[in-house]
Amino acid sequence: MNVPSDHESSRRYGFNLPWRGVVTGAVFYAGLSVFTIHLAKDFAGIMFVVLITLSAIFVLLAIIMVARRLVFPRVLELSEDAVLFPHGFPRTRITPIRYADVIQMSWTQTGLEMVTPRGHFEITASHFKEKEGYRAAADFVCRKTAIAMPPQREPEMFDRRRRAFPEPLLNWDEPRELSAYRTRLVVSSPLVPRLAKALWFFVRCLGFFILPWLLLQLFQLPTISTGGFLCVAIPVALFFTLLHWLSATYPTRYTKISVFDRGITQLSGKQTRSLSYRDCSGWNVVERQFEGQILRILLLQCRAYVVEVALPDTSTRDRLVQLFHDKQIPQSLDLKPSWESRLAPKSKNLRLG
Repeated sequence: MNVPSDHESSRRYGFNLPWRGVVTGAVFYAGLSVFTIHLAKDFAGIMFVVLITLSAIFVLLAIIMVARRLVFPRVLELSEDAVLFPHGFPRTRITPIRYADVIQMSWTQTGLEMVTPRGHFEITASHFKEKEGYRAAADFVCRKTAIAMPPQREPEMFDRRRRAFPEPLLNWDEPRELSAYRTRLVVSSPLVPRLAKALWFFVRCLGFFILPWLLLQLFQLPTISTGGFLCVAIPVALFFTLLHWLSATYPTRYTKISVFDRGITQLSGKQTRSLSYRDCSGWNVVERQFEGQILRILLLQCRAYVVEVALPDTSTRDRLVQLFHDKQIPQSLDLKPSWESRLAPKSKNLRLG
């Protein structure tokens, strides 16, 4: 397959799961269907109907998996402005990925991964009929995103120690003092409202266990007695309530922040969140006194939430302020940390910039 030139208006590539994967998936769903029918033989009434319905759903999924590969093959389209990425099952969804919104990319063991505010998307090499098609698509994306990438290697020969590009402009681990500061705020707040919130959480947790038990009782299906159920459900609900109480009082959040020219990524444990400066409408940096030192907290207003991270030092703060000015993101002095209690000691916000 020839590499498409930059003058072509659009590039389309078949982007389908290999037949081996399709057959494996279809056999898996068919096996689930047979297993469900086998279980249904031991039941009667509503439970028999439920199991038979599940069996039919599994058969339908197997048929859809094969039929979609045959009749409705996926197509990866590379336009001048975005990658039209097909994904989803059983219904195929098309997500446009603007080249300008790609924050970072890396070669993986299976293809080219793109980090965007909408998530991580991978152009998988095995989904192409020919390796030349994969190389052409990957090279075109690299050119359009203007991210300098090293020469790509064969996915099956790729080293596990992968590296992402470009390198971040700023990179730091969130100071652990932020968690201690939030603990201080929670502990110093009134106890009665905290107990009321914990009680409401316990009620909802207990209701989560009671509802399916009541449904089993309603349809006269085999279940444990009322006393036995309460002896199990109440301790379990109390356990989760205790975890909720401790996580609110002693937050263990520890975030790694990377700042790029096109956006910011946060890594907390195995969870990653990325945002683009295009989605930011305002920023602010507040300073709080805690145990004889100053905590600098960055607040970045996005469309649906506010990013709240602690800064390590004044140098990082100043470089971020300059970056926001360059990106024409206005400062919003009304932004405050969402987790601060109204009864917490008032702190003075410092205007920056």
